[in-house]
Amino acid sequence: MPKLETEIPFAIESVYYQKWNAGTKEGGSGINLYIETKDTLKNLDSIYFRGQVVKLQPKPNSSLLYIGRFKSNVKTHSWSFQIQDDECVVSYLEHDKVHYFKISNILEHKPLNYPHTSSNR
Repeated sequence: MPKLETEIPFAIESVYYQKWNAGTKEGGSGINLYIETKDTLKNLDSIYFRGQVVKLQPKPNSSLLYIGRFKSNVKTHSWSFQIQDDECVVSYLEHDKVHYFKISNILEHKPLNYPHTSSNR
């Protein structure tokens, strides 16, 4: 069972998630989880949230914002972390070793509903 660090090893500005709907059936829906840091980090790896795990990606043109993109209707994973719906676990690499820490009380922002587009124009 992976061990969680007792302290977050870097300064976090904010953490929030936002549900989204593509506006078309094919486009799907999901949740984007955002981690805004106070310093540029190169060692963030993955994020565990609501039964899924995805790679964290830096937002283009922003070295302080990282995004985990979770698609709905994706098979959930089993892991050893016991976390609530408003919590996530972040993995990061340090000296070629994976470490984990938990973030609690993640805020939900207003959902993004992309407009329906018709291809019959």
